[in-house]
Amino acid sequence: MKKIIISLIALLFVISACDEKELGPITESMGKPSTVTQVQTTSIPGGVLITYRIPDQEDLLSVKGVYTLTNGKTKEVVASFYENIIRIEGYNDVQQHVVELYSVNRAGELSDPVEVSFTPLESAISKAYNSMEIVQDFGGARFSWLNPDKGILNFEFLAEDSVGMIRPYKILTSQEDTVKYSMRGFEPEPIIFGVVISDLWDNVTDTIFPAGKIITPLYEKKFDKSKWSLLQLGNDVTSWNNWEGISEGIIDDDVSTIGHSPVGAMPASFTIDMGAKAKLSRLVMFQWDDDCEYAWGNPKRFEVYGRADAPSMNGDWDEWDKIMDCTIIKPSGSPIGTNTDADLAALKAGHEFTVDVNAGVFRYIRIRVLSTWASTTFTHIAEVTMYGSEVN
Repeated sequence: MKKIIISLIALLFVISACDEKELGPITESMGKPSTVTQVQTTSIPGGVLITYRIPDQEDLLSVKGVYTLTNGKTKEVVASFYENIIRIEGYNDVQQHVVELYSVNRAGELSDPVEVSFTPLESAISKAYNSMEIVQDFGGARFSWLNPDKGILNFEFLAEDSVGMIRPYKILTSQEDTVKYSMRGFEPEPIIFGVVISDLWDNVTDTIFPAGKIITPLYEKKFDKSKWSLLQLGNDVTSWNNWEGISEGIIDDDVSTIGHSPVGAMPASFTIDMGAKAKLSRLVMFQWDDDCEYAWGNPKRFEVYGRADAPSMNGDWDEWDKIMDCTIIKPSGSPIGTNTDADLAALKAGHEFTVDVNAGVFRYIRIRVLSTWASTTFTHIAEVTMYGSEVN
């Protein structure tokens, strides 16, 4: 029993001694490190690339840059001794700035600072802010902007609620170079829209409003498919009644039925007579989901064309106005056969493509499928739905 008590006391002593141990450099100092030399700068959007020659010292660990951003926040970036370049980002102006470079040894000692001056190029957030346009759209407003440097930006879209308060409706993160985004679901009554942009370095823009601040959304509805019919043109697919398909399955408002082209019929086109002239706001393409999600003959790339008056029955493409090119995107980007919940949700909702608000008036719509997910020589379509407003 005494041996057990003595052992416990010894163990507690060891633990206590460990708790009191102070952390320090893993190596003893070999002297204050020398500074970096031969410093050169290359300005980039929102920052600078700094190259240098590291000092020839055995115990050199890294090079550290210390700088203060436009928003007043002090930052540090560290590069190992294997590198000779530091990337500084996060500025939102084109003024001259200074970064201090320090050599750091394994004992944690810093060299004297080397001050490096530079002037960043215009940042991604500034380019998006200056290029932002907000215009009237079907059921709401359309936002468009440029992000040529593909910076990661956050967009908080705002709209006026029923009691006149401006509140967030949607947050989007994007690094695409050219973006058009529509906020929909609003009545055709005057309303205030806006957007605030931020980036990864806590730079935040003022709220951007459209010219005149108030927008009246255009009226939008889902078109009545009971007025629709398929028009057989000379160079369209002769029949979509193959395998499980029926031609009317493409436009019968039932995603469980499909139209299926024959083998060897690519590119595959079909023509819809909507029964009335209309301004289109968006088109929704639905895949067949019978164990072939983002696979088999489901469309991947297709074109949309339109005409206001009756076309020639030979289907001459020169008579048609191209409305848009469309590519169905799989949210996860995962390979065929692997589908995430986000992939399946997008498939169930249908893949939506926005028509430019300045596009013309159309009654006849042609869709030409160019490729499928499995590069098949046939395609199958569950449903095509369109929105907009009829024109008297």
